[in-house]
Amino acid sequence: MAGEGHEVRRIVAEVARAVDRRLAVEVREVPGGERMQLVLTHGIHHTQTEVPVASVLAAAESPMARNELRLRVKRATDTMLFKPMPDHRLADVKPVPPPGGQSYFRSLRGRAGR
Repeated sequence: MAGEGHEVRRIVAEVARAVDRRLAVEVREVPGGERMQLVLTHGIHHTQTEVPVASVLAAAESPMARNELRLRVKRATDTMLFKPMPDHRLADVKPVPPPGGQSYFRSLRGRAGR
């Protein structure tokens, strides 16, 4: 199991580096032994996700399994780094008074009556 754990850590580190070079990953064993907890860190942002050990070991042999693991790590990273757009409805929008203190339509009405 010690050799398998080292192999899992190596594969996860390679996949995390493929997702983002600045992404740090810490691999923790979950009691039961069939899943691993990944703690992903990017600057001040942290997130964690769990992956089955079998899928990590399959990633060493199959490019499709490796891509599935990469997508799983990328999804967690993207969710961690997501910044929602500000809600434009919450902004305090106040109408700007027209230049000169009077509106354009008022000035036309005044001239048309002459």
